Amino acid sequence: MSNQDSSHPTPSDPSTTAPNSKESTSEMPSYRVAMRSLKLDLEGVVMLGHDGVMRSFDGTYDCNVIDAFAFSPAQIKSFLDRFPVPWSQETEDKFRGVDGRNVVGEEALFHPADDLRPPKYTAEDKVRVRKEVDEQNRELRERIEREEMEGVDVAAKYACGRVTSDYDLSPKEKV
Repeated sequence: MSNQDSSHPTPSDPSTTAPNSKESTSEMPSYRVAMRSLKLDLEGVVMLGHDGVMRSFDGTYDCNVIDAFAFSPAQIKSFLDRFPVPWSQETEDKFRGVDGRNVVGEEALFHPADDLRPPKYTAEDKVRVRKEVDEQNRELRERIEREEMEGVDVAAKYACGRVTSDYDLSPKEKV
């Protein structure tokens, strides 16, 4: 089920990362390091909840949480700024002032409310989604080939981890 040895320290192990403590931003690992340390299910989903916690879910219909890491505001911003979805006011408002380190306790981290979980997919849904993803990937490959022939620097344009947005997640001042 998991792709990591159970003896490997994980973000949910407070002795290694203290995901719920108020560490200074400079002491917190980058969001990439945190995500790489999450236990994963190859059939599962990794999702940042609106509570600021990055959770790894298994691939079952129930979407059980395998691992969790409470993100600081800086980690949330860094993740969102590099996420390959265009900036949106709705996303900015949803995460404004959120600090995942305020989510404490195993119950809150590993048994979140339904609105903090991915949708439940049936086997038929998974097949449909897989076809949609395959089609999107085919279209992307064709676009990249076309852009390469047009002289576009596709390595820079489609580089992983490049900043694509600049979210302002600071709390709004009360009027």
